[in-house]
Parts: sequence; structure tokens; C-alpha cells
Amino acid sequence: MSRNSQAKRKKKIADKKKKLSAELASKASESLKVATIFLDESGNTGSNIIDENQPIFTLSGCKFTEQEALRLIELTGSRSPKEAHFKQLKRKKSGQDGMVRLMKHSLINKNRVRVELIHKKFMVTTKIVDLLIEHMMHLRGQDLYLNGANIALSNMWFYCLPTFCGEEPVLKMYKSFVKMIKFQTDEFIEQFYSDVEALNDTCSSDNFKSDINMILSTKSIIQDALDGIEKEALDPSIPALFCQCLNWGDVHPKGFHIVHDDSQTLEKQKALFAQFMDWTQDTIELGYARRKFNLPLKGKSLKFSSSEEYAQLQVADIIASCLAYWANGVSKGEKDDYFFLELNKLGLDKLTTKNKIWPTQNVTPKSLGTEYDGGVNPADSTAHYLMRAKGSGEEVAF
Repeated sequence: MSRNSQAKRKKKIADKKKKLSAELASKASESLKVATIFLDESGNTGSNIIDENQPIFTLSGCKFTEQEALRLIELTGSRSPKEAHFKQLKRKKSGQDGMVRLMKHSLINKNRVRVELIHKKFMVTTKIVDLLIEHMMHLRGQDLYLNGANIALSNMWFYCLPTFCGEEPVLKMYKSFVKMIKFQTDEFIEQFYSDVEALNDTCSSDNFKSDINMILSTKSIIQDALDGIEKEALDPSIPALFCQCLNWGDVHPKGFHIVHDDSQTLEKQKALFAQFMDWTQDTIELGYARRKFNLPLKGKSLKFSSSEEYAQLQVADIIASCLAYWANGVSKGEKDDYFFLELNKLGLDKLTTKNKIWPTQNVTPKSLGTEYDGGVNPADSTAHYLMRAKGSGEEVAF
């Protein structure tokens, strides 16, 4: 190796060490701060979860000063006297280009922005597994969360149900499940299990019928399963906010304040989040493998406000909506849409968190990253934690 090559190699190594050192210093500095996180969502269609026009839900959390947010908004070219909004900007190519400029800016990075990404139809599949199958298995003394069996089953069913039983019958079953959880009456319970039974009639695989029968077998314990399940249990905004708190808690262990765009659903859940943020409780670790998390959440306050009052919420709206638009394009294999193609060049997946709810064809603990390495059942332990937690902690302003 020539001296020149050796010098270049040494410089490259030195630059790499310098960059790593700077990143570690920045991380250490951020961990000492109590930040304010601004959150807005996209794709929340209320009780109409299975909405073919808006199949993706996103919740964007960002950490910007007002000046930084205004600088980002300026990139969009928005002329709105009150606020920059994704829906308005998307109407014209100039607005789309402006949002691409915003998303390309150096401030849009994983240290400043974190996005929860949820494929809503797949989420319904996971809820059938979590609320029905997991409960039945738990009553039998089995833990479906071990080794990520709940995720493997959800992945398998998401792909196999429409393949073997047909898109329309499965969609009908999904919609009746959503109604059963929302209304919890005998009429809707019967309708759901009738739609599940109908899948047996259209199923082209005799082997897969055992899976359909597994869902049918939960009818014997459905009243017990629904006991304590709130009608908003399928609203993606609730687990998304919980996951945002987990992610920002890793960055700011001393706590952070939350300003969320107005949300009636989440305002009704303030008491629940106050319990999750009860700092008088000892820290506990729950879950298994890569899904482990700590309680209490590190939030110090939860406030709801209009995006007209905070430029940061306007930026959060644009980021959440851009991610939802991009993810929708990915899910349907979009090849022609100009705006999607421009967004797809930006590597937006780097902004999503590890908690995204997105189907894959992984079904083994190794491929899922869920091989057992110790831990405790998250459902049982969370229930015990909430029983001990106060409605509001000394350090949590609600």
C-alpha cells in the first residue's frame, strides 16, 4: 500500500471516529434536556378503520423550535395566511415539490423526527390475534407473546386469509370484527362469527380451515374476552401515542412535554396516560426480545392544541401526511405517481420507529427478531402496573 493510500485510509478512520464521537456527545447532551415534542397524525378515519382510501395511519413526533419550524414551512411555498397544510399543498405540483424540499432538509432526521407507521388492515388482523386468540391461549395457560408467536400468526393470516378465502369475504369479516369491538352486542358478535364461518365455505385449502376454526373456537370465551375492552380499542392513535412516548423516553430519560394536535379520542384517554406517566412508580421492564419497554413513560405533560397556534404542529402534519402518502404507494406498488416517486427517493423508512405495524412474510422467531431472551408477559405486567399507578403523578401535569 502506498503512503498516499495509507494516509487516506487513516484520515477516513479518523473522520469516522470523529463523527461517532460527535454523535455520542450530542446524544449525551440531549439526554440531559427536558424537550417539548409536537405530534400530529394522518389517516385516522375514526370507526371506519378499514378505509380503502386511507389505508395507512401515521403519527409524527418532531422536536423543533418555532424558528426552525417556520424555516421548514417556508420551503413549502405555502401562501396560507393561517397555516401550511398537506391537503392544500398536495393539490398542485408546486406544493408537492415544496413538501419534498421540506422532507429533504437536514433538520428532517431521526434525531428530530420519529414516525409511528400503521397498516390499518394489518392492525385489524393483529387485533383479532391479540384480543381473541391471545386471550383464549392465556386462559389455557399459554403465552402467545413468547418468541413473537402473535406476530407470526398475524403475518401468516394477513397473507393467507385473502389467498385461500378471497378478498371480499375476508374484508367483510374484518369489518364485522371492527363493529363487534365497537358495539359489543349479541347481534354484532353473531354477525362476526357468521362471517368467520363463511370463510370455511370459500376456503380453497383444507389445511388452512384449522386456522379459521381457531378463530371460531374463541366464540366460547368471547364475553370474557370483551370484558374490559373499550370501544376505542381499535383506534390506532392510542397505541401510536404510547409508542411515541417510549421512543422519545429513550432520548430524554429526564422527561419531555407533549403538544398534540387536537384529538377528541386522545383527550378521553388523558387519565390513562396520566397513569402510564406516574413517576412515583419504580421503573419496570416489560415484554420480550426486541419488544421490551419500560414503564412509567417519561412524559411530563400532555397538552392538546390547534396547529394554528404552533408552527411545529404544521410541520408534524406535513411529515405525518407525507409518510402516509409514501407508505400507501409502497403498499400498492405504485409506479407512476409523481409525488410518491419523489418521496420514495428520500429513504423515508429511516424516520419510522421499530414499533411500526406492517405485514411481512417473516414467521420464525429468528426472522422476526423475537427469540426469547428473558422477560415478562407485557399484558399481565401492564395491568398490574396500572393497578398500582396513580391518576396523576407529582411530576405529571394533566
